[in-house]
Amino acid sequence: MRTLSLEEAVSGLGRWLERAIAGEDIRIRKGDAVIELRPVPASGPPSSNECLSPREALRRLQAEAHLTPDQAQQYLNEVHDERLAAEARRPA
Repeated sequence: MRTLSLEEAVSGLGRWLERAIAGEDIRIRKGDAVIELRPVPASGPPSSNECLSPREALRRLQAEAHLTPDQAQQYLNEVHDERLAAEARRPA
C-alpha cells in the first residue's frame, strides 16, 4: 500500500491512476483525511433477459443498496409475496 501526499498525487496523477487500475492500493493524504484510489466495477442493472438466482439477486441488493442480510431477505420475501398475490388475482 502506498500513501501519497497531495503534492505527490497531483504531480503524478496519471501514473497513480494507472497503478490503482492495475490493482495497487494507492492512498492520498491531505491533513488528517485519507482517500483511496480504486477502480469502480462496471455494474449496471441486469439486462432485461438476464435471469438472476435468488442468491445473486440478494448479493446485488446488498452490495448496491448497503442492506443488511436480514433487510435484503425481507425485501425478497415481500417481492415474492407480491408476485404470488398478483398471480392469484389473475383470471384463469
